[in-house]
Amino acid sequence: MNEVKKTYKNYVGGKYVRSESGKTFRIELKNNFYEVPLTSRKDIRDAVVAAKKGFAGWQKLTPYNKTQVLYRLSEMLEGNIDTYQQILEDSGLTKVKAKQDIKMASDSLIWFAGMADKWEQMTGNLNPVAGDFFNISHQESIGVIFSLNTNENSLNQLLLSILPSLTTGCSVISFSESNSILALKLAEDINNSDLPSGALNIMSGNFSQVIDDVSNHVEINAMAIYKDITKDEKIIIRENASKSLKRIFIKPSTSGLESLLPFLETKTVWHPKGR
Repeated sequence: MNEVKKTYKNYVGGKYVRSESGKTFRIELKNNFYEVPLTSRKDIRDAVVAAKKGFAGWQKLTPYNKTQVLYRLSEMLEGNIDTYQQILEDSGLTKVKAKQDIKMASDSLIWFAGMADKWEQMTGNLNPVAGDFFNISHQESIGVIFSLNTNENSLNQLLLSILPSLTTGCSVISFSESNSILALKLAEDINNSDLPSGALNIMSGNFSQVIDDVSNHVEINAMAIYKDITKDEKIIIRENASKSLKRIFIKPSTSGLESLLPFLETKTVWHPKGR
């Protein structure tokens, strides 16, 4: 019988929680076995409740404060380089590629941290109108985001499935499958960071088992799918999401200002010009 080295829990609402079903699945990394939660329908519902509260807390912070929080998370990641290095190497990466991936992950965190107090100026604009008014397009974050992480064993790709929506002020439910160990390890750094509870939730499981629950949930405002999914899964997601006008983004951009735009909505403000 193979011994389990560690049993992980989901990270929801700032707490480590077992799946409501009590079910887990096993992941093998270099002859070591780990148990991770098999997320259930009830777990998804609980995560949405936590994410809604987290969204309110994340929104209360000023853009400058958000920058500080994300930059602090990059410092914590750098403080645990050896652990991430070991997980990546155990997942099959060479020592050189693992180091490169961690370096890119740190760079990504720092870049998005720097964007947290700049994206609004870069995406909003003053519109020309016929009249003595200012017409201003103002961007706001859209709310709770469900993000399906790629199965690639990469800390950088994991972060790039989270940071675009988190940077704009959305709260995130990040869902991982075969690379859940990396995601749940990241949850430990998130727990020790200054992110408000519920702003970022980390879950593991089998997406095909919760696809209906996620796509039908009316309080999930958008789904960002970074993983390759089947044609049938795309049809299920789009048909279910249409009932609540949920936004669906399949393989969205992960770089530059373009990566932030899907998670913003435009509101227009009219204001009379002074004389």
